Amino acid sequence: MGSALSNQRESQRISEPAELTANGLPEQISQSIAVLAETAGEWHAMPDEERAAVVRECRARLATLPMDWVADNMRCLGLDPSQRDAYNTAGFDPFLFVATAAARMDKLADGLEGKLSATVERQLPEEGPCVYQMGMLGSGAPGVELELWAAAEGGEPEPSSADAAGVGVVLGAGNQNFLTLVDVLELAAVHKKAVLLKHHPLRHFMTAPFQHILDPLAEAGAFAQCTDAQLGRAHAALLTHPAVTHVHMTGSGATHDRVRAALAETGRTDSVLFTSELGVTANRTLTIVQSGQWEDAQIEAHAQMLAAAVNLSPKLLVLPDEAVWPQRPEFLAALRAQLASMPQPPPYYPGAHQRYAAFQNEYPEAETIEAPPSQPEGLESAVYESLGQDISPLHTLLVDAGVLGDKAANTYAIQTEASRRKVGTRARIHRAREVLPHVFLRPSRRNVIWPDERSAALDEMVRLLEYGCVSVNCWAALSYSNALGVWGGAPGSYQPAAPMSGLGFVGNAARVPSAVVLSAFENKSVVMGKPMPLIVAESLTALVGGDRLAPLKIMGILLRRGFGLLPPSLPA
Repeated sequence: MGSALSNQRESQRISEPAELTANGLPEQISQSIAVLAETAGEWHAMPDEERAAVVRECRARLATLPMDWVADNMRCLGLDPSQRDAYNTAGFDPFLFVATAAARMDKLADGLEGKLSATVERQLPEEGPCVYQMGMLGSGAPGVELELWAAAEGGEPEPSSADAAGVGVVLGAGNQNFLTLVDVLELAAVHKKAVLLKHHPLRHFMTAPFQHILDPLAEAGAFAQCTDAQLGRAHAALLTHPAVTHVHMTGSGATHDRVRAALAETGRTDSVLFTSELGVTANRTLTIVQSGQWEDAQIEAHAQMLAAAVNLSPKLLVLPDEAVWPQRPEFLAALRAQLASMPQPPPYYPGAHQRYAAFQNEYPEAETIEAPPSQPEGLESAVYESLGQDISPLHTLLVDAGVLGDKAANTYAIQTEASRRKVGTRARIHRAREVLPHVFLRPSRRNVIWPDERSAALDEMVRLLEYGCVSVNCWAALSYSNALGVWGGAPGSYQPAAPMSGLGFVGNAARVPSAVVLSAFENKSVVMGKPMPLIVAESLTALVGGDRLAPLKIMGILLRRGFGLLPPSLPA
């Protein structure tokens, strides 16, 4: 297994292409851009209803999507596809990919067809934003509601490249497959670009499923793709190609700076719209805990939610001081217990160990919380070394940043991009409102744990938090399950030289600047930290994909998984 994987992935190394064209690109990619540039005008001029029809054709392709990429997806994450892992990744990741893609394409097509509409439920005082009730967040989050908040006067429009034809380049995400698909679809459908996708080096295996899903878009002359290995080191030549008028990326602040520098060096800063989702703050969700008298079960439930969230991305937890909230020690004890009991996935992201070590160096008194691995016997770490990956275990690091606003506070953990997963930061405030003036706290999403009934005080807190999405009493990442939710920083909170959690809006089908996700303080229907059973994940994938044979497929899944009557295609 290890040798085969090593050989397979060794072939994906980035290498300098043998021959470059006059524009500095490999021949195949140069030709792809030339073709896209020729068809970009026709795609741009296409009526929205026709573009919607292409999106719906792509949506229909989900029903016949082969799942032979799932094993490579697990290997990418440092997991052995022949073994069950604690989070049932073999079933959950395909479900997440298909469900998110289906919802996004449905809403994008609805928007192009003029079918998206909502009525104002109320307006906040003092000419505050208008609140639009959008109903339930989704089937995966029962009892959770979505609201969209928009300025009464409409606000400043987000930058768009839709006014003119051109080629858009998407630099694919490394953390989730569905993010890249959403980015491509929105650049094509909303910004009206013919799109060239450059896959992330870790996710080259997604070329086949993307081609399957987006073949109607390719047939319309609006989609082509390449791997990072095929591009070699010609990234700057790609981004500054004269036909490119929009670049979107998901990645680190360092990558953002390199893209921006390449555009500046060629004088293309003003002629290319650059949008982004960045890990500097986007991968670090801010959670503000409001004091109150909590029941034991409520402490356990919210500790479990936060622990599960830390397993997926770094978290900044802002707690009231013990003088204000006497239950603070009890809550932290419950959080530690949850972190110690939840299995840890491998730290597969390149550079994770270096960033982790930097946090250890900055916080020598940091608390290390050990937990079991998600697979007792995973893949050998040595297999990944040639690709810059290190999947040797890292335990959760809990650091204390001190009291916000205090000169003695160490804000390194707040301002620095952390290892994906593994780092939890806690800070203290005397009252929850005191977090608001700290302008460096600008992630793409914020959680508020609010034990009281909804009130004007909660509305005012949500309003004052500069946000793309604020989630009350549930994890804000769930908002991405609804295509009308907002993903990104608050408009006006970022500038090209200081992008914070990113620039512009991509992945926001409603084109509304702010979303609020609300759950009851005690919502037993949403369970965090427990894996979705494989039999459920596979059945839901068949269902949401829109396959007409879904009932028969589900029956086969039940026979295979539930009764063992058919041989399993993935670990049972």
